[in-house]
Amino acid sequence: MSLQQMCVSPTDSPCKCCGEISRLCGVVDFSRCGADHAAGKKVEPYSGVPIYYYRCDQCGFAFTRAFDNWTPKDFAQHIYNADYERHDPDYKGARPTSNANLIAGSFPEMAHGKMLDFGSGLGLLEHELRARGFSQVTSYDPYTANENASALSEKYQTVVAFEVFEHHPDPHALMDMMVRFLEEDGAILFSTLTVPEDIVETGIDKWWYCAPRNGHISFFTSRSIATIAARHGLKAGSFNEGTHFFYRHDLPPWATRFTHTLCSC
Repeated sequence: MSLQQMCVSPTDSPCKCCGEISRLCGVVDFSRCGADHAAGKKVEPYSGVPIYYYRCDQCGFAFTRAFDNWTPKDFAQHIYNADYERHDPDYKGARPTSNANLIAGSFPEMAHGKMLDFGSGLGLLEHELRARGFSQVTSYDPYTANENASALSEKYQTVVAFEVFEHHPDPHALMDMMVRFLEEDGAILFSTLTVPEDIVETGIDKWWYCAPRNGHISFFTSRSIATIAARHGLKAGSFNEGTHFFYRHDLPPWATRFTHTLCSC
């Protein structure tokens, strides 16, 4: 048997953000998860399912094609199932609390307008924000059984999406969904950890955030964030490597007093 016959993934692929050539940058076992990172060692059994990742030569976006044909049912069966909390220990407690503290402490102006928590999961962030005086918060998650379809008919001043972008296999489809919720002068606040520039040299398999069992399948750079923003009529900025925002015209009032970097292609 030749090596070509053994190959299960092409060596290059069009970038999902900008369409330019992307090359293989590493492979991890599907079982790779947050529990492994927390323990500092491999604690989950290997699945024997290789997940290949590519990195774009132009915008730096890193991604896999392994889940491109998955349905919401597939994700629910294999990733967002009863074991998910074990693979992502902060899912039910620490993360919604810390995100609510961030919003209430740094962006209190958001309480004055309608807010949507997109990709809300169990709706815990809404609960935490309401406890802090944010009375106009709505939860929406297109991938849960109780997705709250009533949210679809509304527009919002602010859409928040914490730890959502790295979970979606198609960044432009995700943006299509989110932009339709925005008021004309609305903005999106989101979190996702940007991929290190030297990921090819250091190996994506060494980066803790690359965890397919957690659903981490898409990784952005400042350039790729700017690319998807521009294609949807938006501008983009970053407060740090993990917290970013989209807006249409003027900076949202809650962003003006903080140091940030405007993303560019």
